[in-house]
Amino acid sequence: EAIRKHAITALATSISRPEHLTALTVGLRAFNHSDESVHDEEIDSVADAALCRLLSFLLFKEFSIDKLDSKDRLNCLPEEILRNCQLFELIYGCSKEKITASFQRVGPDLLRLLCHIIMYEIERYNAPPLNPELSHPPDSKSRGGAQQDTCLQSATRILFLYARVQSLTEAMAQHKKLLSLCITLIKYPIDVVPFEAQHNVLFILANMACCRSCVLTLSSYDRLMDTVAYAADQNRVTTATEKTSWAEYYQPLRFNCTAFRCLLNLSHPKENKITMVGKDGLLRSIAYVIGLQTSQWVGIPQTLNDMATQTRRFAMSTLRNIASAPPDQKYRLCSFKNGILLDALCTAAQDDHDPVAKEKSFAVIFNLVCSNTVELLTMHPLLLELLVDAVSSSHPRHPHGSQGGKHSKVELSEMPYQSLVSLSHVAHYLSYAARIRLENALSIVKATRGM
Repeated sequence: EAIRKHAITALATSISRPEHLTALTVGLRAFNHSDESVHDEEIDSVADAALCRLLSFLLFKEFSIDKLDSKDRLNCLPEEILRNCQLFELIYGCSKEKITASFQRVGPDLLRLLCHIIMYEIERYNAPPLNPELSHPPDSKSRGGAQQDTCLQSATRILFLYARVQSLTEAMAQHKKLLSLCITLIKYPIDVVPFEAQHNVLFILANMACCRSCVLTLSSYDRLMDTVAYAADQNRVTTATEKTSWAEYYQPLRFNCTAFRCLLNLSHPKENKITMVGKDGLLRSIAYVIGLQTSQWVGIPQTLNDMATQTRRFAMSTLRNIASAPPDQKYRLCSFKNGILLDALCTAAQDDHDPVAKEKSFAVIFNLVCSNTVELLTMHPLLLELLVDAVSSSHPRHPHGSQGGKHSKVELSEMPYQSLVSLSHVAHYLSYAARIRLENALSIVKATRGM
């Protein structure tokens, strides 16, 4: 405890660069532990305020005094700024209650400082390569190496830790620069900026989208929906290249999973459903992900398979939500790229080893049924057969469904039967051949159920 108090005092009173480095080194030793209760005490001792004050001073020196000569700009940020950010990461190993208290004390100022750091690092990534013969985008080696990458990762990690507290996400979403910086970082090509920094800001957006009051802000922000859809497409894009190890799947799949968690939460408002249905790249990515049956891949690590399963669930739930859009959008989903979404749904319903994803596939089909889509659904070569097989092999508690009930009240295990019932309600829109197919399917179901 004496070392911690000494560290906080030193952080609050240091002026010269040697004093800063000494105080920060002492702080790294004192705060580098995993005891949440002790980190709580550090917040109570206002270590966060001391660090925020010091970071303000360091950035003031860096940008207002020491760097007046433009030739000196775009160098790596001083080591003291990196260590300061790392100390914030350490003390924010505290409880969520203490993170909330810290945000109330230093949050608005710290957000501004962190955004300044991120903006500076982005400026450096955008600068011409140090070697003028290089024409490709600069990577970390050409822009200043590990320290720049680590500083960017640390700054975004602090924001990540704030976003883990749901009550703080609304204030973060209202920050005038944060969303723009998140978009900019996510849009960088893979391997240009550190993956962890990109994933941190994507996680921040996903957690913001969990807050109802933030959804409207995120939905109306220019380029945000397109950017998250771009992130959701990364696994499909990178899988097109040859991979030599399972580890190479991990980062794009993790990025993919977080992006779909964000899109799932953004897909609830009606206007967002319509917008999402119009995004070809997003629909291709959904089709790819829900058809990605990783459990059948020989030798796949369990961790990777679990992440792929969670990603499929998020993608399937996103599709379920947007499938409840108006009839014109339902038709687009069914007819998109010669029915690749319907094909993917049938693959999941037939082959997915995850019962949750399998049931969600039937929920999507239920949502897709309308007068505009009944012909496409009925004439699909596999869909009716799968619905019949699912009904025949299950023993639902309520064989006649929920009369007049809303979709949200229908048991998922009833979805195949309810889908067939919904198709029969709009059968008068069918061609003769399609009507015969549906009648045959319903006859099998009635015989199976003894109706």
